[in-house]
Amino acid sequence: MTHYSVLIVGAGLAGLMAAKQFSGENVNYIILDKGRSVGGRMATKRLNGGRSDYGAQFFTARSDRMKNLVKQWEQEGIIHTWAKGFHQMKDIADLGSLTLHHDGYPRYAGKNGMNALTKQLANGLNIKLEHEVEKIEWTDKWSIFVRVGKNSELLTYTADQLMLTSPIPKSLALLSDGRLPLEEQLLEELKNTSYFPCLCAMIALDRPTQIPKPGGIQIKEGLISFLGDNAQKGISDTIVVTIHGNEHWSRKNYEQDDQYILEKLIEAARPLLGDGKVIEKQLKRWRYSKPELLHPNEFVATTIPGVIAFAGDIFKRGAVEGAILSGIEASKWMLKR
Repeated sequence: MTHYSVLIVGAGLAGLMAAKQFSGENVNYIILDKGRSVGGRMATKRLNGGRSDYGAQFFTARSDRMKNLVKQWEQEGIIHTWAKGFHQMKDIADLGSLTLHHDGYPRYAGKNGMNALTKQLANGLNIKLEHEVEKIEWTDKWSIFVRVGKNSELLTYTADQLMLTSPIPKSLALLSDGRLPLEEQLLEELKNTSYFPCLCAMIALDRPTQIPKPGGIQIKEGLISFLGDNAQKGISDTIVVTIHGNEHWSRKNYEQDDQYILEKLIEAARPLLGDGKVIEKQLKRWRYSKPELLHPNEFVATTIPGVIAFAGDIFKRGAVEGAILSGIEASKWMLKR
């Protein structure tokens, strides 16, 4: 059994930014994540010698704090401006609706993919990957029961304070399995949040697409919500395209088999893919892709039965900036305890 002052579940942006705050204050902390890499939905995959961002595609900076972080990351050479506006379409089937929306506001991306940014942020932090939390209990401290790696070894960690940054349904399930009594009002607030799913196709082609510069198209209706050309984005040396299914279509077809989903998404995108042959294709299911109903606050926390905070992109602003600021603010609250 290993004890920490703070234990963070989830090595996505909220967890990483919180950990950086704790590290700066010399707090004895640890992050546990079930994945083989940090980043959560800041996800990048290799296909046919290239790369595909298949979770978050870009981010913006609205608040002063986020603008300062972006300035720092630009100086460090880990992000770049992808575009200052994308093409828009009413429906993927309506090519005549394709228009460029150029508002001059930067959309940023990791220089070598979104996951490269989170890996950089994770440098020097105390993180244990392939550590899947199964249950959380409270006595006079937090007890976190963890299944580790391929051998499925069961370990127990303890902590004075706990931060949960995984999607709310997953976090509540961990607490429910431990029969943990949380305040009823807090539970109701968290249960009132919800997420859209996303079915994402990644395809490698043998020639350039017909997706116009700068390589991103946002689509309001139909099967597809976003088309991204990762070569034009500047993260891939080969032609690799990301296709995000529309949230409502993704919800309706989430349990369909992989081949059916891939065929539908590729068929719908084909007019903008050109004549290129599909060399490789993969599907990713995001059950909790982006917020549907946000919580109005930056984070949620309580001291009953012990100090616990919930943070992530489901709070206040949503998206990448929301996750970052949620993690920072939740950690500041915990530091005061």
